[in-house]
Amino acid sequence: MATAQNRDIGLVREHEAVLLRTRDRLQFREIAERLGCDVKEAHTAWKRGVARLAAEAAESHGEYVGAQLATVQEVITGLMPRVRSGDARAAEALVRALDHEAKLLGLYAPVKASVTVTDEMAARVKALADEIAQLEET
Repeated sequence: MATAQNRDIGLVREHEAVLLRTRDRLQFREIAERLGCDVKEAHTAWKRGVARLAAEAAESHGEYVGAQLATVQEVITGLMPRVRSGDARAAEALVRALDHEAKLLGLYAPVKASVTVTDEMAARVKALADEIAQLEET
């Protein structure tokens, strides 16, 4: 079981490995020399450091999105009485707030679709196009 001191040393090593790799663009061999460890340990420290930074960024992003959603909800709640009374400007502001909320929630994200066109379908489309062409000639 790692002691607090060993954990702190590991965190410092991870931080240094990430800086040396990203800021100074060093190879893992050079990072290992600077950290006083072997190349495998330097690479592991870098991977852990990058993973830790990614987790922190994701957490911060989640907190930010949560705060934004809370603010949007306050705006919506505040606008609703004015919208119900017929205030057109409040209605426009409400639509903008709802649009912002939908973007934060990812509701406008593109949907992936897999479409297969068979020879039979292509033949049917060609036949319909031919029919349309004949109708236009008459």
